[in-house]
Amino acid sequence: MKRLTVVGGAFGSGKTEFAIAYARSLAAEAVHPVGLVDLDIVNPYFRSRDVAKDLAEAGLEVISTAPGLEYADLPALSPQIYTMLQDRRVTTVFDVGGDPVGARALGRFYPYFSQEDYDFWVVINPYRPDTRDVDEAERLIAGLEAASRLRVTGLVGNINLGRETTMAIWRNGLPLIEELASRRNLPLRFHMVEEGFYAANREGLAEYPVFPVRLRMLPPWLQD
Repeated sequence: MKRLTVVGGAFGSGKTEFAIAYARSLAAEAVHPVGLVDLDIVNPYFRSRDVAKDLAEAGLEVISTAPGLEYADLPALSPQIYTMLQDRRVTTVFDVGGDPVGARALGRFYPYFSQEDYDFWVVINPYRPDTRDVDEAERLIAGLEAASRLRVTGLVGNINLGRETTMAIWRNGLPLIEELASRRNLPLRFHMVEEGFYAANREGLAEYPVFPVRLRMLPPWLQD
């Protein structure tokens, strides 16, 4: 585990869900503080700062925009982000904008990342428009690296079609992620799966590095 972990991906990839779940898992076991930095300043629909109160109860501090601009879509980032980067006692997860434009916000902090060993994981859903084939996914990774000036170090699979997902659908999406990992010479860190799907398919998923996730950023039309 690195002190600094960046989670990026295309719009709708599930990157924010994973960033939240991963940060919560770190906070549950941590002795020192754990923070979640929301750099998704482009996408107005699925932002981790929207659930900041719930995350605070889990022992996480969510930081993004400057005070008073929490729900604005302006790149006015909080100076507290620099404090997290400088304080080596703090483990921090960064939720990065869903495209290379959003990733430029991360590039502001390149001088700090360049002096420290970090992880930069890209979440891939092979059923989303921007990552339906390996070439598209490679272009996404290249764009994120160019915009942020940071190197991607691993992949997180998020194979799903929402509530329609079956094990057959899941397995059909697997080759794309495995080929992408091979082409880019990147480790496949996790397969994030919705916790209900995991419970129903535990045996079929046993051979994979699965990270069960409770979905917390569902849009209103998918909430029961």
